[in-house]
Amino acid sequence: MTSLETDRSELERLARSVIDVGRSEPFGAYVFLPDDPAAELGRNVERAVFLEAFGNTEQLLAAEYGPYEATSLFFVILDHRRLRPAGMMRLIVPTADGPGLKSLNDIPPVWGEPAATILGRSGIGLSVARTWDIATLAIDGEYRTAAATGLVALGLYQSTVRTGEALGVEWMIAILDRFVFRMSKVRFTQPFFALAEGRPYLGSRASMPVYCCLSEWRRRLAMADPAIHGVIFEGVGIEAALRPLDLAESTVTAREIFSAPELKLRGAVRSARSRPDSPTGGEPARPAAFVPSRRTAASA
Repeated sequence: MTSLETDRSELERLARSVIDVGRSEPFGAYVFLPDDPAAELGRNVERAVFLEAFGNTEQLLAAEYGPYEATSLFFVILDHRRLRPAGMMRLIVPTADGPGLKSLNDIPPVWGEPAATILGRSGIGLSVARTWDIATLAIDGEYRTAAATGLVALGLYQSTVRTGEALGVEWMIAILDRFVFRMSKVRFTQPFFALAEGRPYLGSRASMPVYCCLSEWRRRLAMADPAIHGVIFEGVGIEAALRPLDLAESTVTAREIFSAPELKLRGAVRSARSRPDSPTGGEPARPAAFVPSRRTAASA
């Protein structure tokens, strides 16, 4: 569909087509391939929120994300009772003959250096084959109360992280608006670290390229906030309010476009996570090259 605001009745029809009859949970998590008609549930939230927040028109979004449609996964939180999407994440995954990861491709024109240069200087040793790109994250305006936003955000992080980990993904990258970066730091014990200073990007006054090492975040969150760790990494704690993704089904869905022969399933990659692809073979390093200036730090 191409209309900015998909007809409400069509959204309800799409929601009914994927929600199991008789579900007792108010919300549920789902993942859709780009050619699944139900992916429109995620795109609808994406269009509305990015127009509201950054002035991104439907045409701009089509130009920016159209080249990555075939390698996108749409993770969506649905309101079971109102039959509407509450939030979404678009994950772009690496493929052998695909367009690459948008966040890495967008670094040179905005930050003036090849992505490989910035990543190499940081010392994190990121492996693109084991990296997913959080291209968009959006929560519908009607679900931005403190309680609803927290539940929807937890459902999205839980869905993407657990699916990614089950498939051997070790890294997440993104270009985040500074406000979203700060909010994630406070709520989720800093999943992301910045690779460069904030600059204007697609309507955002200040966005920055960031990375998350999942194994490092897992350990840090387990110590700092066991309850949130349980929700995001173990899938327990919010089941009464939000039906989690069926992990077996979500990994099968993701594998339809994300299939790297060198990756092994979760049970075989646990030991590998203690040895990320870093130059030293030890713990993944936080960026060494990016140190905010005094003025930038004061204004943050």
